[in-house]
Amino acid sequence: MNQRLAMHETLELHELIGHKNICAKKAQAMATLVSDPQLRQFLQQEVQMSSRHAQEISQLLSSGIGGRY
Repeated sequence: MNQRLAMHETLELHELIGHKNICAKKAQAMATLVSDPQLRQFLQQEVQMSSRHAQEISQLLSSGIGGRY
């Protein structure tokens, strides 16, 4: 199946990658400031998840699903 995204969909995914990267950076910064170990662990998990999601979206776009404009 040959799937291609419209230009606006590709741009939205690029925006989502940026958002996920910002979330990861913010969670990392907050993790260094909190004293509660459970909250720190939650924030560290958020860093990992946001980074992984950004990477997965980026891989989808580079695999050709986003098309070339």
